[in-house]
Order: sequence, then structure tokens, then C-alpha cells
Amino acid sequence: MEQTSSILGGNMKRSKYESIINAAGRHLLKRNCTDSDILKKNKLKLKQTTEQFENSSVWSQKIISVQNSSLSEQEADLQFSKLKAWVESLDDGARIEIDEILFPAFISLYRKLNVSGNTSGARGFYARNQSNFFKVPELRKMAERFCSENTSHFILELSQEPYEILHSYIGSNEHPLLQQLLNTTLEISIIKTKIDSSDPSQAISKSHEDSSNMEEVQDLMAAISRLDELPPTAPLLKLYSIDTGQRRMSAASASPCQGYLSCGFQDSSVAIWDVKELRLPSLSDVSRSNLSESCAIGLYHPVASTLTFPLESDSSVSICLGHTGAVYATQFTPNNTYMLSCSDDTTLRLWDMSSMENAVVYRGHTYPVWAMDVSQQGQYFASASQDRTAKIWMFDRTFPLRILAGHTADVDCVTFHPNGLYLATGSADSSVRMWHVAEGKTVRILVGHRGTVLAVAFSPCGKLLASAGEDHRVKIWDVAAGSILHDYAGHHDVIHGLVWISENVLGSYSADGNIRVWNVTQHSFPPSQQSQQELASYSVSAPTKIVHLGRGNQSTLVCIAASD
Repeated sequence: MEQTSSILGGNMKRSKYESIINAAGRHLLKRNCTDSDILKKNKLKLKQTTEQFENSSVWSQKIISVQNSSLSEQEADLQFSKLKAWVESLDDGARIEIDEILFPAFISLYRKLNVSGNTSGARGFYARNQSNFFKVPELRKMAERFCSENTSHFILELSQEPYEILHSYIGSNEHPLLQQLLNTTLEISIIKTKIDSSDPSQAISKSHEDSSNMEEVQDLMAAISRLDELPPTAPLLKLYSIDTGQRRMSAASASPCQGYLSCGFQDSSVAIWDVKELRLPSLSDVSRSNLSESCAIGLYHPVASTLTFPLESDSSVSICLGHTGAVYATQFTPNNTYMLSCSDDTTLRLWDMSSMENAVVYRGHTYPVWAMDVSQQGQYFASASQDRTAKIWMFDRTFPLRILAGHTADVDCVTFHPNGLYLATGSADSSVRMWHVAEGKTVRILVGHRGTVLAVAFSPCGKLLASAGEDHRVKIWDVAAGSILHDYAGHHDVIHGLVWISENVLGSYSADGNIRVWNVTQHSFPPSQQSQQELASYSVSAPTKIVHLGRGNQSTLVCIAASD
């Protein structure tokens, strides 16, 4: 008998209360808090109760009829991302109910990839999107069960208005793959109210119940407001330690799905590790100050000229050769299909992750390329060079689209704004410049550092810009006003990297071996209170050297260090 999973959206009597409970659960999870009573209220059940069945009408008509079609990993990512973005754009009332469609869509797209024979694509899709659901342990267990079954389907229960919104969206937004999946694995039920308005006793009972629920809602909202006043929690830290032997590591990065690591070396080689199945040994050389969980993972970098070599971990490594000078930066594209590198040889190279071979060489700079960044949309990438310029590129063109000239010394770092319309550069002339991508013109000049600016990073909302460098200071700028909001002191050596973990939490790492985490607010504090803004500090002991600091899943920090 076919198994059925029922996703309960709640009837009209309880929708307001349950919506707030759901919102509170998500809020607590984002703050690394747990509430067993909230988490126990799991919306996924194996079947409907008799009462639920009697008071619902199952919508069994097909949304649209489509033919079977093959599904690629990129198409699955696109369809799921498009659906998720639409759900997040809805008003709170409708979003609370329609949000439950994401889990069955995730499972269904995984199944379709797996059944079509694209098992590697299915695993990649699963790894990239699992973090949307697995904060709740029950969902992880259900996903493991449903992914191994191809016959079970889901029932989504909606009230009338969210149902009409969803029906209109699916019917008018060119969603053939999701339409097919909804036809085969998902049924829509419209919940009807049990209250008869003509019955005075029922109407009075409903009124008392609503009044009681509203009091509980108000108490819950007050509790959430108090939580918002608390400072954010310190993030968890994952450390990858690369045993480089006699080599000198000069660059590193982690893929968005945390399945791959890449490192660039002074001998012009690039190494890429597959760390998806890597075992996590215990931590030995990282201070556990304010850490509730951390891990150090040892990797081995073999000799580049060796074709067969023993590995000292569960990872597999590929050595990519092509550059003729030291590699100064590496970065994966958003979809993990390619990896970019830049070098002292004045070129940038694009590496195909499926074959681990060089696909494209980009030439345009006349001196070493120090840094680069890929826009979040994956359409453009930018480079920063010793030739005092930054350049904007497209992946399908080997020549630059824009040349950004204005700095009077080396351009040492570059980063895109989250909207992809602007980018920021830092320079040895001690300034930070913001540029318009389409026009190639300077729109802001931010002056305040007393040395080379080696790192810049926009906050996720795009309202703030962080910068740091040789003066050992971390500065937070108000992008709109072009003024400094915060000036953090704490590092004792050159600061090489910045990463935003969330809207209000920023990480920085320095040559002093310390990683510091800052609580960033959007209003300034007097100097006497600056010390209160540091959430945590982690230290890596010598001879290990931090090379990269990035953001991992679920607001964690990912650190890559070289053990020379």
C-alpha cells in the first residue's frame, strides 16, 4: 500500500497561533537555541486523522498536464531556488502555510534526479539544499526515509487564500518540472472551518477561544522582542588543516556546499579536495574559547608531479597545473561547476570541476593578479591587480568588459555587492572605492585607513561594508552615507580576511593567528564600549597559518590553515 505523508497547515481556528509558534521556532533556531516543545510540533505526519479527513476537501485535479522530461542538476537547483525565492517574498500569513511545499519539492526533485540515473547530481542537489530543513531533527529522519522510497507522496493542507495564491503561481510562471512533480507526488487539500456561524453557542465558544489565543500570541510576541534585544551567539568553527610539506600555501577557498576545498601554492599548482565524506577527528591545536563544537580535519597535499600517491585521509585530491607563477586566490562558482584562480603570471584560469582540467584562460592584466570575486548571481567576476586596476569579466569572454581605473597604487582586494550592481575595491593607496558595474565609474571613495587595505566585504543586506588591512583595524562603513560606523581594534598584526556570518556578525582573521568575531550594529558606539562588540576570539597555534576564513552552513565559520 502506498505510504502517505501529510503536511498539516492548520485550520482557520488555529492558524494565527500556530503561525506565531512556527515563527518563534525558526527565530530560536537561527539564534542557535532549541525549544523541545516547539520542535515536537512537527507538521509532517504519516496520515490524516478522521477529523481532519472529514473537514477537508482533497484537490485531486491536475494543475497542468506535462510530458516526462529529463532533469539536470542545474535545472533542479534553478527550479528549487526559484520556488524558494517566491515563497520568501510572500506576506507572512500566506508564507507560513505555503512554506511547507519546499520540503516535498526538495524530496521530489532529489528522487527525480536519482531515478533518471544522475546519482551524483542528486547527491550534489541534496548537499546544497539540505540546510533549509535539517535544523529540525525529525525532518532529517523523514528525508532519509522518503529519499529511499519512490512510491510515497505528500498531502499539503492549505486554507483557501494561500491555495489560490499557490495555484495562480504554478499555473502562470513556467514551472513545468514542479508542475509535473506536484501532479505525481503532492495532493492539495483545502481546510474548511467547523464553526457554523448560524449557531450562537459555537460563535460564542469561538470568540472565547480566539481571545485566549490572542493573549498567548501577545505573550509570545513579547518574548520574541526580548530575544531580539540579546546579542547574537558566537558561531561554531570548523578548521581544515592542510599538511603542505615543503610547499607554501598562498590561497584557499571552500565551495558554497562545503563539499570541496581548493588551495593555491607558490609553486603555481592548484589542489582541489573532495571532502564530502571526510571523517572528523578530534581537535588538537585550536583554542576552544567560547566554542561549543569544533573540529580539525587534516589533509595531505602530495607532490604535484606524482601521478599516483598515498592519501592520509578519506579525501580525494586533484592537482591542477597551468599557471606559471604563484597562485594568489581561488574561488568556486555559485553552482560548484567551476573554480577560478588568479596568479603572479598575470592570468586568471577557469577549471572544470567535472574533469579537473583548465577550461579558459583570461588575459588582460599586465602585472600579478592579487584577488578576485564572483558575483552572487554568477554572471560576472572581478579581478584586482598590481597594475592599479580592477577588471570586470564574463565567463564566456576571455577579455575584460570593464576596466576600473582610479586607485594610485596596487588594487589588493575586490568584492561584489549582494545585488551585483556595485563592487568595492581596496588598495595600497589606503582607500576603498565603490564602483558601478555597468558604467565602470566610481560612486564612493572611502578614506580612513592608514595602510594597505587587504580585505573588503559587504554585509548580506548590502547596507554595510567592512574593510581591514595593514593598520590592524576593522572598519565598518555605512554604504549610503559613506561614513564610518565602527572602528574595531583587537588584532595585533596585518588583517588578511573578512567574512559576514549574518547581518550583525562579522569574522576577521589576522597574521597574529587569531580569528575574531564582532557584533556589528547599525549605529555607532563610543570608544569606551568598543570592547563589548567582540563576541568571540579563536586562536590557531604556530606553525599553523590561517589562509582562508569563510561562511559555512547554518552560520558556522570555515577556516583553512596551512601546516607548513
